Amino acid sequence: MSRFLYYMIIINMLAIITTPVPRLLLLHSNDGALTAILLGAIAGVLFTYMTVAFFIQFPGQDLIDLLTKHTSHWVRIPVTIYLAVIWFIAGTVTLVMTVFLLITFLTPLMSIYIITLSILVTVFFGVLLKTKSVLFTTEIIFILMLPIALLMFFKLFTSKQLDFDQVRLAVMHINTLPDYTSFTASMFLFMGCANLIVYNKYFKEKQYISKSSVVVISAVGIFMLINSYFIPIGFSGFDQIDQLLFPWASSADSVRMKYGFVERVVFIFMFLFVTIAFLSIIIHWHVAYRLVSSLLRLKVLQFKQQNFTPFLIVTIFCALGLWITVQLTQHQLYLYSMYYYNTLPIFIIILFLTMRAIKKGAAS
Repeated sequence: MSRFLYYMIIINMLAIITTPVPRLLLLHSNDGALTAILLGAIAGVLFTYMTVAFFIQFPGQDLIDLLTKHTSHWVRIPVTIYLAVIWFIAGTVTLVMTVFLLITFLTPLMSIYIITLSILVTVFFGVLLKTKSVLFTTEIIFILMLPIALLMFFKLFTSKQLDFDQVRLAVMHINTLPDYTSFTASMFLFMGCANLIVYNKYFKEKQYISKSSVVVISAVGIFMLINSYFIPIGFSGFDQIDQLLFPWASSADSVRMKYGFVERVVFIFMFLFVTIAFLSIIIHWHVAYRLVSSLLRLKVLQFKQQNFTPFLIVTIFCALGLWITVQLTQHQLYLYSMYYYNTLPIFIIILFLTMRAIKKGAAS
């Protein structure tokens, strides 16, 4: 497998801390969240394997190319629109979560409009990058952020305030029937491979998914899921964990670096959080932008050799992102995110049916 594919999958796993997934898991800690995490991990690994196995059969071709070549318009257009909406929402959830976290922990007196616009200015130009440039940006950020992530995990694991008795108490609920929301939220962590619907165009060499690749992806995914669930419980207690709106930020704020140049680990967490959030939004909105631009190209926006339709599409994305951010409350963010994650099985079914239609069309 290409290193860029590893980056996309693992970045999506690290980005779990920038989404409502940890809180949704902890809200159902008494209702089978742990069992759902284990089942979600198994389903997520299978999804990753099947998705990668499909796209490696078509090196250098993205889903848009495959739909155009092997399916009819009545399949291509609604599927493309549906997938664009799914990816846009994924990026928007991260955007709203980031703004709320910044307001809560760093800039409580700053206007939500200023915070959101400052994020969207950077995202605007990031989304408009060439797909290959987005891949290289992902590589650079992954390499830079990995040591910081490892340092943060090390400080959390070695903290004396991490109460393993609370963790053991949470483990005792493993015999509870799995919760559906926890199951779908856990699966979202493994959805990074689905970005191949656009990025596969730049994997021109034949790829192979080996047993070691599956082991690495499974290990990192399970590590992130387990820790996103148990670390907040270890710091805040099993009985009170459902009261935290930002469980990971609260856990990081409980740790100090006695001899570090940054005393509060929460600042390391915030730097990691915001950086990965920016990258996650760019990756998701870039996919949505590419999907929409494959259907929409306005001649009226053609000026000499340059067509400005992409600028219009991303501007609409940013305007919608700003409007949604200022309209939602924290409660609504978690509620609507739950609805979104609960529809993931529908997304998987549609994606797999589309893959089957493409394979059938390619074989005929």
